[in-house]
Amino acid sequence: MNVNTKKSTRRYTYSAVVLFLLLLTACVVRPLDRTPYRETDYYEETIDDLSESPAVVSHGDTVQVGWAKVNITPPTGTPLAGYGKRLGMEYEEVHDSTWARTFAFSNGKTEAYYVALDLLIVPMEVLQELEKMYPKLGLQPEQVYLTATHSHTSFGGWGKKLGIKFMSGKYDEELVEKLATQVVQSIQLARQNLQPTKIGYGSTSAASLVRNRLLKDEDNPFYNDRLSSRDTKLRFLKFERPDGTTAVLSVFAAHPTILPSDAPELSRDYPGVLVDELEERVGFTSFSAGAVGSHSAVYLDGDTYESTQKVGGQLAKLLREELIHVPTQYVSTLGYGRVPLELPDPQWRISKGIRLAPFLFNGLFGEHPAYVTSLQVGNVVLLGAPADYSGEFVAQLEQQAQAQGQQAVVTSFNGGYIGYITPDKYYNLDEYETRSMNFFGPYSGSYLTEIMLRQLQQHKR
Repeated sequence: MNVNTKKSTRRYTYSAVVLFLLLLTACVVRPLDRTPYRETDYYEETIDDLSESPAVVSHGDTVQVGWAKVNITPPTGTPLAGYGKRLGMEYEEVHDSTWARTFAFSNGKTEAYYVALDLLIVPMEVLQELEKMYPKLGLQPEQVYLTATHSHTSFGGWGKKLGIKFMSGKYDEELVEKLATQVVQSIQLARQNLQPTKIGYGSTSAASLVRNRLLKDEDNPFYNDRLSSRDTKLRFLKFERPDGTTAVLSVFAAHPTILPSDAPELSRDYPGVLVDELEERVGFTSFSAGAVGSHSAVYLDGDTYESTQKVGGQLAKLLREELIHVPTQYVSTLGYGRVPLELPDPQWRISKGIRLAPFLFNGLFGEHPAYVTSLQVGNVVLLGAPADYSGEFVAQLEQQAQAQGQQAVVTSFNGGYIGYITPDKYYNLDEYETRSMNFFGPYSGSYLTEIMLRQLQQHKR
């Protein structure tokens, strides 16, 4: 082979390699899509879904309330969920057990349920199992409002896809089926316990116990907003029966991430302390994570059980002090809703303007339905987000509710998961919440919040 032929062969090989790399790059990355969400098909489809599946609101007899809890603690050797760096680590002992805590509501015309699970999220696989079981209970999925405590030291084993296994350990089909069965059991027990019950809403400031961790660094351009950009209220519903029995449904927006990731122990973190201490004074208590996106607990004694004890204990004290001042009354209004949240193609970024191709994201995490959910009891409307939803949005929702003569309470992790949802202005920050955990693009916050506002408006009296 002469020199010219060799040079020609090398040029051809080089060109072929370059072409292959360009084609490969074109397959695995895409430019970021910044189309305003109101100009998209997915937005229009969700608006249509809202019209076609409006919230159900009925005015019947006095609302009866029941409550029950079921222990959902799996055996030791089950993986923990909450931190990828654990690499599926299994827990070796139980510090405090995990539960499904359920409220049942009925006004004679319809019924609805509120379920709080001591888990990182309400797993998508568990939701799928539950939806197979609801018909046997005579229920539609929208009648069951799902929430989680978001403890990062609760159990995993409920995620099939690689990206979810990274956070929750090896998938266990038997565990998922059993967990769904236990949720159904809690619904049945709460239903059997229905009684006429007075209901009241209360809240108290817990500003010293929550911070906005997204704005923690002084070089952050939004650092000066760190105090005002928080949801600081500890909210609760008070249930009171004629015999004096009292129950509490509580919600707070601070991540239960106090305990260390390397300890092989199962725990509910500070929500467990809050619930246990309240149940020393009242008959039944549940806790759910509020709008915890970018919100974390403030604690001084390190990642220890002393810290969980102090945070949970202070919250319980604040709630007890406010509880005695909250009036209750019989109500007759009961409502619920669930609207499918249509989504854009995933926009999981690898740089400021470049994202991975959607098929790669879907291959890692799967394609799961997402919903905005709602539950109305009297003049209180609970709104459920399929995400780590930021507490910075709560003021908008509360303002709308107050204009309707109502109270709004926001919870996260309702059976779907679309990542962290933070205000659009933070999108270009190079932070965990806004880069690694923003899955669906620069307008996710405005989009989801608008749909939640519209869902809330369907509960207008």
